[in-house]
Amino acid sequence: MSLQAVPFSGLSEAAVQRLLDYGVGESIHLDYKRQNYGRSEGDRKEFLKDISSMANTLGGDLIIGISEADGLPQSIIPLRSDCDEDVQRLEQVALHGLEPRIRNIQIKSIPLTAGGYLILVRVPRSYLAPHRVILGNSARFYARAGTTTYEPNVDQLRQMFTATPLIAEKIKAFHADRLVKITAGETPIGMNAAGKLVIHVVPLPAFTDGSMMDLIAKITAGTHVPVPPNESGLPTRQSVNIDGYLNYVNPGPHGDSRMAYAQFFRKGIIEGVADLRTDDGSSSRFVGVPFVRLVVGKVQQYLATADHYDMGLPAYVFLSLCNASNTVYRYPVPGGGFQEADPLGREIIALPEIYVDSFDVDVAKAMRPAFDVLWNAFGHHHCDVYDPNGEIPAS
Repeated sequence: MSLQAVPFSGLSEAAVQRLLDYGVGESIHLDYKRQNYGRSEGDRKEFLKDISSMANTLGGDLIIGISEADGLPQSIIPLRSDCDEDVQRLEQVALHGLEPRIRNIQIKSIPLTAGGYLILVRVPRSYLAPHRVILGNSARFYARAGTTTYEPNVDQLRQMFTATPLIAEKIKAFHADRLVKITAGETPIGMNAAGKLVIHVVPLPAFTDGSMMDLIAKITAGTHVPVPPNESGLPTRQSVNIDGYLNYVNPGPHGDSRMAYAQFFRKGIIEGVADLRTDDGSSSRFVGVPFVRLVVGKVQQYLATADHYDMGLPAYVFLSLCNASNTVYRYPVPGGGFQEADPLGREIIALPEIYVDSFDVDVAKAMRPAFDVLWNAFGHHHCDVYDPNGEIPAS
């Protein structure tokens, strides 16, 4: 038993009390502190040592206000200072005392029924590791093994430095493989050879170990499912398959509707695909404003789904086109009417990946570099959908 399965927003006195009731000892993911960290440089360095060791290993929870003996929790020792000031002080120490800083660290106070409070610090596993303590001209790295914090040796540090680039390479290889398969027609639903919009949201934690979550059980108990990138308003169907969970557009009575699907892979990866053929099926094209709105809206929904199921951060967002050789961009011209750019002439267009380290990211602004490159492919200097303030028109 640990707190790792409990969303940070749901952590309460009751959840902490269960750790004491069941005698849950300290581990690689859990550490108890009887007293809060003081203001001296030594105390601040101790806090940075504790959180960086977790971030450099597997992440974990640090609970301040619990006494322990031989790693086993003994009792709650309420803190009785200013809880808001304590939280803000620790946040500032974490922000300025590490290089690079730990992103997405969460700190909050937990009020106690009998008075006083605890402080809980949730440290994510970092994919920018290793982090070193730089407070007071320090330059020390720490990691965690079981309940012990130690300074890694040269070989261990080398492994930390190379771990994230290796994960990134695995993600890019997965993405490239998916694009080849989609282009070849190896999709979970039958699709024609028209140009296709492809969106991938890939949380880095999906590639950190070989385990697969019970996605179907999670979806059954949850409230979010990825939605196909299609604005037709047609009903969708859901099913399970060997890769996980599938949500797809139900074809019209004559099978002539635009096809689209969202595949939720067991590792937490979301893939959204939609064809770009025109209503008469004679060509593949997209129009700027509705296309950008569609992509931004679906990326937002996929990130919200990843957040709902606690897939973790950071994540890569990929925007691509498949079967795109004859796909054209239709754009308005001064004086009215539309003009079409020349076809792309390439089967696969893989745009620069977008790195997301917060679920509160402004997706429209974050995706703009990818849209600019796509517009470049059609001979335009930049994506002309955005207004001078970098916003997408509301209508």
